[in-house]
Amino acid sequence: MTDEKVIIAENLTKRFGSFVATDHISFSVRRGEIFGFLGANGAGKTTAMRMLCGLSRPSEGRAVVAGFDVASQAEQVKRHIGYMSQKFSLYDDLTVAENMRLFGGIYGMGRRQIAERTAGMLVDLGLEGERNSLVKSLPLGWKQKLAFALAIFHEPEIVFLDE
Repeated sequence: MTDEKVIIAENLTKRFGSFVATDHISFSVRRGEIFGFLGANGAGKTTAMRMLCGLSRPSEGRAVVAGFDVASQAEQVKRHIGYMSQKFSLYDDLTVAENMRLFGGIYGMGRRQIAERTAGMLVDLGLEGERNSLVKSLPLGWKQKLAFALAIFHEPEIVFLDE
């Protein structure tokens, strides 16, 4: 494991009006390290992750993810990370392959790269027979597998898993 820090949070705080969702959290994560937030519902775990992913601007403090400031370079952060939310960000009315094509496009991948990655990932997941199935018809476990696959579809440097 290297000492290179891929996530740095310093006094990261998020307020919603007078409610403080995260209160001056500080930590760092090195390349290759697995890091987790533990806490009760409402403890601020998802809020912290949303800030680190560039999806929510911190009220105070600073964070750097993959070398980019989450407040001023959120779009760059998003290009270098994968994120799997607890509610799966799959599109039920699209097929498995259409979801892969959509996410590949969102991540800025070219058509050929998307096609190659889709073919390989469907084999790796054992879902080649479900290529043209609507996501809503898949069992929950397969949806979870697909959601994770889409979080890593563009081979990001960092992956955030929310539950």
